[in-house]
Amino acid sequence: MLKTRDKLAAELRKVAAIAAPHNAEKYEAFAKRAETGEFDDYADTYVCPVTQLYSELTASGFTKFASRVASGEFDASKEESDEWARSPSGQAAAKQLPTEMRDILGMKLNN
Repeated sequence: MLKTRDKLAAELRKVAAIAAPHNAEKYEAFAKRAETGEFDDYADTYVCPVTQLYSELTASGFTKFASRVASGEFDASKEESDEWARSPSGQAAAKQLPTEMRDILGMKLNN
């Protein structure tokens, strides 16, 4: 399975390949950050990493790519969501929810 971060980085690089040289460098910088998972839906870097990415792209003048982000093209997959739910930060979030809410969201506590 291709992780969303890798898809995002690849698409940023695809756009960089046809961009003006000064913009290509900016797109590459975003791609490198994306590869680290900084903009993943479940990253612990920002309150909402995807919103942060959208804001930074828009501020850089990359509104077409920002609209792709806003449309959900780079949202996490179900598999990535499940992986996060099993992670320490996902488990910490699940513990704060009532049992009924965990059941609705399909979040199980690790024993």
